[in-house]
Parts: sequence; C-alpha cells; structure tokens
Amino acid sequence: MEVREVAPDDRAWVEEVLVQRWGSTHIASRGGTHDAAALPALLAEVAGERVGLLTYREIHCQLEVVTLDALRDSIGVGTALLERVRELAEERHCSRVWLVTSNDNLRALRFYQRRGFRLVAVHVGAVDKARTRKPGIPRVGLDGIPVHDEIELAWEPSPSSTAVRQRTRATAQADEVVLEPVEEEDRAVLANLLQLYRHDFSPIRGFELTDHGTFVYRFLDANFTEPGRRAWFIRRGGRLAGFAMARVLPGGFNEVAEFFVARAHRRAGVGRRAAAALFEQRPGRWELGFDLANHEASAFWPSVAESAAAGSVDREVEGPPERTYPQVVLRFSTR
Repeated sequence: MEVREVAPDDRAWVEEVLVQRWGSTHIASRGGTHDAAALPALLAEVAGERVGLLTYREIHCQLEVVTLDALRDSIGVGTALLERVRELAEERHCSRVWLVTSNDNLRALRFYQRRGFRLVAVHVGAVDKARTRKPGIPRVGLDGIPVHDEIELAWEPSPSSTAVRQRTRATAQADEVVLEPVEEEDRAVLANLLQLYRHDFSPIRGFELTDHGTFVYRFLDANFTEPGRRAWFIRRGGRLAGFAMARVLPGGFNEVAEFFVARAHRRAGVGRRAAAALFEQRPGRWELGFDLANHEASAFWPSVAESAAAGSVDREVEGPPERTYPQVVLRFSTR
C-alpha cells in the first residue's frame, strides 16, 4: 500500500468520494464548516487503485483530520492514512493531531482509541448547532443512537514516537540485530509484513488469497489488546528485516507465536540472533512448534533451541486435535 499527497489530477475523485460518503464536500466540525475538497489530502493506493482518502488542515501548529474514508475494508487503509498524517505532524513539529466524531459513531471511537488517540473533550450539543447550518445532518445515527454531540480525540507525539526511533535506527551498527517493540502506530507495517509471512507459508498450509488479493491473519489485533501477547520488529543494522511474536500460554510457557525473517536477510545469522534476543525478553519456559513440512524451520529451530536452553529440550510430534496441523513441538527453559 502506498500513501501519497493528493495530486491535481485526483481532485475530481476526491470530490466524488466526499459527496458519496459525506453527502457534500462541506464538513461541519467544531462550530465551523470546511470545504474538504479544497483541503490538503492524503490518498492510499493498492496496485494503482485508490482505496482511501484523508483530508486535513493545519491550524495553530496542530493538524485536524477532517475526513477519513477507507474504500476497502480489512487491509489497513485507515491505519496507513492515520500513520502518515501523524508522521506529517512530527515532521512539521505540530503539537498534536486531533479530530471530532459524533456521539453515535462507536466504530470510529473504537478505531481511533486503539490507534493511540485519547478522548479529550465532549462538545455537548455541537451537532445540534451544526444542524442549523447543515440541515441534512441526521438526527438519529448508527445503532439508532440520537445524534447530538461531538467527541474530540487527539494524539500527541511522545519521546518514543517514530522520529526518535528513526534517529536510533540511523546510528545502528551495520550488522547489528535487535528487536524493536511494535507499537500501536506501527500496526500497518506489521500487517504488511504478515502478508509476506503468509505468502511464505501458503505452499505448506495451502493458504488462499481473498478476493482483494491478500491473505487473512486473524490475530493482528491481539498483539495490541491481549495480555501476554507481544510483537517485535527484527532490525538488522537499523533496517527492517522481519518480526517476532510471542504469547503466554495457560500453562505458563512462553510460545513463539510467529517468526519471520525477510529473504534478503536469511542465511546470515539474523534469525538465530533475533531468536536469542526474543528468549532474552522473557527468561523462563518456552514452547515452539513448526510444521513437519517446513524444511527450513526443521533445520533452524532445533539448533536454536539447543543453544538457548539451560537444560534439555523436550521434543514431541503433535497433531489433531491438539494441533490444527501435524507439528514438531519443542519445550525448554532458558534458565
């Protein structure tokens, strides 16, 4: 997915999307009305197809998201657009990114809060006032909820944000392998890597593409919401080289949930060093499984486990009903 600034040739499309999605190019927000078709805008594309639009305005060194529309679901369009506008805020040294939504839009409230935005104000009766200027605003909204108020949400850059991490990466040694925690703002990057990961597995497990040309991975959100789950980017010399995921199992074992090294970084010890760093993150008992048909994993994981284990490594072959696929399961302790 590519996110770019809207070009002059895109403006007719922008107006068409706004009218289709919002009923007009004029958007009411915080006591005023903005012609969103004339505002700066970001556009998301997949293989040349325009799949998302975000319009914004800059005022008093703050960026307001005026509209955000994903034209294709479940491929991270909204997340990618939101991430780019936050990068713009950091590049321009803006103090925050903010937006308003109506009190009935529970989906938007969930979406923004899960991506690091905080509720900062409720503007009681703001939609009622806006309706006097724009009578077409509905009185009853989603899920039959009466529409009266605007809820304001905001995100502020922090010392651990993208700009700081980019400076850290720039000073990394050429072949240094490190794990970098995946933050909520990195969701779109992780989603992209998961597509490569699922593609690698498709000959082994027969994963099929959706009609959108993507693979399904249903545990992405769990890395940000489920206690005991965590994801890390694997970086080599500051460059993105893959990812690792771990979770805590009911029995107290840590599990290597997913592990991926991009092909350009394989056969160079990157996976071995990243796995060692992963085990250091959570000293204790570990469990990992790999498919019998996965010859690369069969050569990699037993050796890595032996190197990390403080004692013996237990090996079992498990299949249904315990496992969806026949797997070799290794259990060991790092202390």
